[in-house]
Parts: sequence; C-alpha cells; structure tokens
Amino acid sequence: MAERLLVLAQFYLNPLETPRLDEAQLQRLHWLLSSYHNDTGGYSVRDILRQLSPDCGDLIIRGIVYGSPVNTSQMFFQRPTSSNVCCIFNYRRPSYSRFTHIREADNAEMRALPKVVFESNSILNSVQFVLQDTPEDDHTKTFVTNNAFHLIIFPQEDYATVQSTTLGEILVDHNTIVEIPIQPTFFSSSEGVRTVSPQARRCYFPEEGRKLLNQSNYSIDECLLLCRSQSMMDHCGCVSPPMIGSSTNVTYCGLPDLPCLTKWKSIWYGYDEFSYLQEGKDQVAQRQCNRCLPTCNGVSFSITSNVAPLRLTYNGTGYFTGLLKGLTNERPLAIIKLFFKLRFAQATKSELVSTWVVLLNRFGGILSLMYGFSIVSYIEIFYYLTGKWFVYIYRSFSKRQPPVRGGNSLYWDELMPKGFRMPD
Repeated sequence: MAERLLVLAQFYLNPLETPRLDEAQLQRLHWLLSSYHNDTGGYSVRDILRQLSPDCGDLIIRGIVYGSPVNTSQMFFQRPTSSNVCCIFNYRRPSYSRFTHIREADNAEMRALPKVVFESNSILNSVQFVLQDTPEDDHTKTFVTNNAFHLIIFPQEDYATVQSTTLGEILVDHNTIVEIPIQPTFFSSSEGVRTVSPQARRCYFPEEGRKLLNQSNYSIDECLLLCRSQSMMDHCGCVSPPMIGSSTNVTYCGLPDLPCLTKWKSIWYGYDEFSYLQEGKDQVAQRQCNRCLPTCNGVSFSITSNVAPLRLTYNGTGYFTGLLKGLTNERPLAIIKLFFKLRFAQATKSELVSTWVVLLNRFGGILSLMYGFSIVSYIEIFYYLTGKWFVYIYRSFSKRQPPVRGGNSLYWDELMPKGFRMPD
C-alpha cells in the first residue's frame, strides 16, 4: 500500500514524470481511499500528502531569533505547495484546505505563531535555524530526489512556490553553514504612469491587478497560479489539489484524473521532442499567461548565499558549544542564517518623462541645432511642394471678379479714360 501511495506525488507539478499505475489500478486505489474516508466526505490528496510528510519539529530542530533561543515547533507549520509539502516560517496566507474544519484549524495555528520582523543586518544578530535530515531508511525515492534541503523564499502573502519570483530557490547541502544576506529594493510609480496602458508600462497598479483577478490582492505569482489552474480546468475539468491556492469553488482532481494531469504537464511544459513538426501546436503553453505582469508598486529582494563547511564531530557526545551543542552527525545537519545585507535600501520611482508631443519637440530642437532647420521646416517644405501648388493652380483658373468701387477690398484696378493712349 505504501508503494501505491507514492502515486500521490504525481499531483505535484514536477515535469518529465511517467505514470506509476495504469487506469485500473488508479480506480481501485481511488475506491479504497474513498471507502476509508467515507465518513469525512471523501479523501483529500493534499491532506494525505501532509500527513505522510515529516513533522516540522523533526526537520528544523533548533533556532535562534536575534540572539534568543526559540521553539522551532511553534515557529513552523506545514503547507502543501506545487512541488512538495513544506515547513513554512513567518507565513501570513490563510489556509486553502478542502475541508472547512481543517481550514479553521490551520488558520488558528497560523494566528498563534509569533510574528518575526526582520530588522537586523548583522550576522551575529540574525535568524538562525538548524536543519536535520530524516534517517536514510525513511527516505522516499522520487523522480526529483536529492540529498539537500530545499529552501524557498517568497513574500508572506503569496502562494508558497517558485513560479516567477527572482528570489529563486536555494539548495542547502548536508553538513554546511549557509549565510543568506537579503537586500530589499523598493519601487513605485507616479500617477502620470497610469496614463500609459499596462501592456506598454509592463506592470499593474493595485486596483488594476485586483480587478483583473477579481480578488482582494494581486501579485504576479497569484496571477500565474490562477492561470495554471484555469488551464487545468480547460484540459481536465479539475485542478490538482496542491495547486489550490485561494479559491475553494473549484473541482478537485482525484486519482482517476491523474492520466489527464500527466498529459497536461507534458503540454504545459512543452517538452515534446517533435512538437516543432506538428502544425498548429504551441510549444510553450505558458504564453497564455502573458497578461500576468508584475506590480508597479512594491518591493523586490536580491538574495545571495555564502556557503562554508560544517565541521564534523567524531566523539559520541556530539558538539560541545553553540547552537549545535549535544547534537551528533548520525543524521545530516545544516545551519542557515538569514539577515539583511545592508543598513539601507534603495528606492526607485518611475516617472512619466514625456509624451509623444514633447518627444517630437525634442527631436525638432536637435535637428534645428545640428542642421539649421527643425521638423516644422520639413512640414513647411512638404506644404509648399504639395498643397501650395494646388492653391496656385486653383487661383489661376478661377474667374477674377471685378472689384466693387467703394468697397473694402484690398485689390483695385486703375481706371483709364476710354480711347486714351499712353504717350510713347
């Protein structure tokens, strides 16, 4: 049965996976799980994955926040993501479980956790955690198995995954000390930028993003999440349970839908070897998410990592001092340290420098300075070469009217006596 339950890992969005079970076996496993969870209204794939994952207290065993030891089991909690079940720290997004009682319990647990505000840029006064891997006989071998801790950094309110953020992900190797300095950069846009279309300025203001998603908050990760979910709905009529990030008014995919999701991943990631030979097939399905743009106001982070080896202990009592006191190397260890890189942060603001009228005026000034005439001179030359000739031709063929005496006309003809002849 444990071997059969490994098929639940295929609900994650890991590409290049091959089916583990055929449709008949999936139907039988679906029937078994439905019978087992019949009293709770059906089984939840995301909740089963979370129950089968290691507890956060077993993975993050110690921690220091600004010099004070903390109980890590009260600082982290589990949340399913698009790639795995993660232990999340300092998270502020409401739960998105399928069942109401689980959502309420998750939200109560999140509200009870202490809020940590990053305010130090000293490595000696940072946020530090000790990571300890599970025993070797407890490892579950999957397609993306590795022997490192997978660290993802993202904003507090966003869906916990890496889709578009430049923060990226960090692999913390066993027996290493990883220092992670974080440098924020604030950016904003003036009101004049609003006059430019979002496609031209390549960003959304808060109200524009909320209107686009019909939600109370907007981010490019949130937009990509909903875009992927909508693409799943269009292809399979349901959404993979780990991808349910906000709205619960969608159809959850079950085990019978897994072959369709596997096919969807091959289309989405576009790894068909001969797709360029098939006419009418888009090789990159993500192009349908071109409407997802970053925000015009916000903060971005640049993250680097400094890696140093962790000295091993060869005695039976373990380490003698420090954060690792009493720990041994029977299970792989690692230390991560989070802190701000500098005491200051850069802030940028986008301004509307000029419109097309001002730009035309500047080019005209450059031409006038360099060549002696401006764009207005070009317009005058064009007028004299085209319109002015038509005016001359029209006047030459039009019938001249005799002037009215006593009128106010500026044109006059001198009267000559009848029969008068000018002297030679």
